[in-house]
Amino acid sequence: LDVTTNEEMASQTKEEITSLDSEQSVEETGEWQELNPPDYLKQVTDLQFVNISIKGYEKKTTTGFPKEEYYAFRIVSILTDAKVEIPKGLASLPPRGEGKRVRQEVWRRYSEFEVLRNFLFTVYPHVVTPPLPEKTYRGSSGLLTKITFTGEDSEFLLKRQQALEIFLVRISRHPVLSKNFWFHQFLHNIGWREALQQTGYSAKAETFLQGLSLTLSKQSKPDSRFQDVKEYADELEMVFRALLDVRERMNNSLKSIYRIHNNYGRVFSEWSEIEDTLGTPLQIAGGCMDSYSESIDTYLDEEEVRYMLPLKEYISYCDALRAVVRRQELLQKELEKAKQVLTAKTEAKEMLAKEKADGVEVGKFSFRSMATRLRGGDASYEGRLTVATTELQEAEDAEKKAQKELDTFTKKALEELERFSSQKASDFRSILINYGQLQLHIHRKGISTWERVKQGFASETL
Repeated sequence: LDVTTNEEMASQTKEEITSLDSEQSVEETGEWQELNPPDYLKQVTDLQFVNISIKGYEKKTTTGFPKEEYYAFRIVSILTDAKVEIPKGLASLPPRGEGKRVRQEVWRRYSEFEVLRNFLFTVYPHVVTPPLPEKTYRGSSGLLTKITFTGEDSEFLLKRQQALEIFLVRISRHPVLSKNFWFHQFLHNIGWREALQQTGYSAKAETFLQGLSLTLSKQSKPDSRFQDVKEYADELEMVFRALLDVRERMNNSLKSIYRIHNNYGRVFSEWSEIEDTLGTPLQIAGGCMDSYSESIDTYLDEEEVRYMLPLKEYISYCDALRAVVRRQELLQKELEKAKQVLTAKTEAKEMLAKEKADGVEVGKFSFRSMATRLRGGDASYEGRLTVATTELQEAEDAEKKAQKELDTFTKKALEELERFSSQKASDFRSILINYGQLQLHIHRKGISTWERVKQGFASETL
């Protein structure tokens, strides 16, 4: 994301929030995009996000027993033009009016973000679902560490806050996800998770996740378009991990260099105490070196937001890309199985027709007729023909259904991948521009520091 743009948006939003009328209460009207979709696919129309952000976090304690500490994040969202028809039996959105803006605020813990992400990942399998930040973090030893609810976690929690905000912004800007009714419930309804479970999406989620975990045999004709996406995701992750490795090694070197500048400051200050004429410019030089050495912390914080977080986000996006490909592979495999069943049923019916044409004696003993009798079926030619015809029709219907599901998914997924391609091209450009600006800034800081040192000595009359 372009951080500069987000800062400008946040500034505008602050002014917009102060001008909102807290007494807004207008009767809700509106429409759904579909007439009878499942409750978990309900969508809100005629609605736009002005801004969505996370304003901070706070340690809280559960009300049950045993007591459990957790961190919750304060989400503030501003929406406009919300004309909403509420599904019968579902919790409503807060009152809004056409053309007006409304401010929403809610506290959410990380596990609720996980529920939202898993929900969107399940019900929109063709979408490259925005990723969440890591649940745990790496301590100084490089090992995964759980939150200890001490001051030591503040840096990690701030990074999580920033990453969760990006996650929500991604959803709010997505043409499909941003309209999901349950996403809007997440932004204001305290009991949204319990209400979501009643929609029946959990059964779909279980089936969907089980399918993703299956080991597939090699496809006869894999779709090259999706295989290219899979290869791209693998290569992109490898490149970005290499970039993060280079960045870590460079920053370790930078920290060492800046520490040496701190030594410069100490030595210049000590030197100034034994000089008369050069005492003042040496003190100035020492102060400049001290200030310069401390500037590395600000630079690294900026680099974390503008460079590290976006790279980590897109490493996780690689998993989302592979999940879309995996779903396509599953559907294609289901179609191949349906075609195999259809072929077998067609051959079975043709064999019956061949038996009749060849004058095979009806009722003559065979293992097939014996199996039919054991199942309580009609072993006569007419009975077997009726069963074969029925099974063939069912196989044809199953093959058509599998083909339609694959075609529908492929169409939606390719459109989504095209949208994602535009998104990442814009994001990558912003990441590299921001990184270049940071490099220019830190080098200008070094140049200006040494310019001040030089001017101090040049202005002193020897």
